[in-house]
Amino acid sequence: MWDEDDHFGRWAQGICAIFLALFAAVDAYMFFSGFFLIFYGIAAIILFFASLRYCWRCAKYALTGKGNVNRDEY
Repeated sequence: MWDEDDHFGRWAQGICAIFLALFAAVDAYMFFSGFFLIFYGIAAIILFFASLRYCWRCAKYALTGKGNVNRDEY
């Protein structure tokens, strides 16, 4: 499981990557619109970059089958 031949896992990670990208976009919009800037500030920036990082890792696994977020780094 969670290797290059696991098609279900790759599809699941691809869907997670899409949701994380949408979450990062909404977070960026809310931050730059001023809502998060007033209330959360640095936490919104950290959340944005964390969601982008995991979006990148999920999308990379979904496309290549390498570097899954659910396994140790080899």
